[in-house]
Amino acid sequence: MVARPLAPPGQTPPPQRTYLPQQASPPRQVSAPQPVRRPGPEVIQAVQRSCRAVEDRPVRLAEVFYDHLFQMAPATRSMFSEDMTGQMQKMTDTLLAAIAQISAQDTAGLEVVLHRMGREHYERYHVEPEHYMYVAHALTRAVRDVADWEYTSYLSSCWIAVIQWISEHMIAGTRAAMAAPVIPGPR
Repeated sequence: MVARPLAPPGQTPPPQRTYLPQQASPPRQVSAPQPVRRPGPEVIQAVQRSCRAVEDRPVRLAEVFYDHLFQMAPATRSMFSEDMTGQMQKMTDTLLAAIAQISAQDTAGLEVVLHRMGREHYERYHVEPEHYMYVAHALTRAVRDVADWEYTSYLSSCWIAVIQWISEHMIAGTRAAMAAPVIPGPR
């Protein structure tokens, strides 16, 4: 039995409304992600100042970074050799060099290097775009742990902005490598 609306005596009830399921809206067009803007000078300066605390302990930064990375994404451990001494130094040197260069007026050269690094990390080590999220979190936590009392929520935000900018360019290189046709080598 279907309930009908009540009407005062002598009047006919209003017509029964039929509720039809709404038609599905057309699929939304997914646009390409908007590029992350280069952090402002004050953000870059804050990160560069904090690097002084990190520069004194570059091996410690790398150790803590990889500890955090492997805790958050254990599958990434297999991407590295057992002895990570050289890798740790290389990671710290590259990070500090990128942060030193990001304050330049023209970062086109740095962007090309980061793009190439993203491509190479995909081709050599199978680094996928989603790995960069773990790298960003691990790096932010490592800086926090190494900088200790000098680390503030503002500095955390600054590091996140810089890491997002760096990661965006590396991810662009990764995506380009993923889209490139594989050309078999000589047999």
